[in-house]
Amino acid sequence: MKWLDIKKLSLRVVLATVLCAGALPLQAQTLAPTDTVSADSTDSVQSLTRYERRIDRYVLRWSKLIPSHSTLQYAGSIGLISAGIGWHYGKNAHWETDLLVGFLPKYHSRSAHATFTVKERYIPWRCHVHPQWTIEPLTAGAFFNTISGEDFWRHQPSRYPKKYYGMPTKLRSNIFFGQRLRYNIPNSKRIMHQAISLYYEISTCDIYLISKITNKSYPWSKTLSLAIGIKWDM
Repeated sequence: MKWLDIKKLSLRVVLATVLCAGALPLQAQTLAPTDTVSADSTDSVQSLTRYERRIDRYVLRWSKLIPSHSTLQYAGSIGLISAGIGWHYGKNAHWETDLLVGFLPKYHSRSAHATFTVKERYIPWRCHVHPQWTIEPLTAGAFFNTISGEDFWRHQPSRYPKKYYGMPTKLRSNIFFGQRLRYNIPNSKRIMHQAISLYYEISTCDIYLISKITNKSYPWSKTLSLAIGIKWDM
């Protein structure tokens, strides 16, 4: 009797072992897809992260083309009134590039003219005299401008003797220096701009500078030009 009980118990142990052994592969097969899904999810997250980083770099590069300021200027050898946009860059925004379009009413010419200017400016230092006020004691740079109309030309017309004019009248190279006073708008009052600057610039162009160097009696009033303007920082 005892022998039969032991035999039954042994059969039960063997049967349980077989069942457990058969269940293990099934469990492994059941878990395998879960592990695969987890791995795929991890790869997707990593891929999405790389994609987002690439998009961020792409947006950042294009965002540099967004103008950082706008300018309105009176006189200064680029028209009676000129306006444009610009960008500041470099360490502590010491460099600025402006694109300006100006308007010149008819004075000694038969019609009005439009002017187009590219200006490069360097600001070596700034003096913060107050949380809202900044003085830029020196701004300096160069600009190139051209003017529309048939009254001005790049190549000397045939009606003039050869080499009668040493330089074209349509394109001018200029140098300038000036100063600026900047008002930093408080954060609570900012709507579209963060600062407003008033400035003046004294400039001269290549032909006037050469005239002054070669002719000491050439008046300074014709050699130098004064510009007054306002600049809005976005």
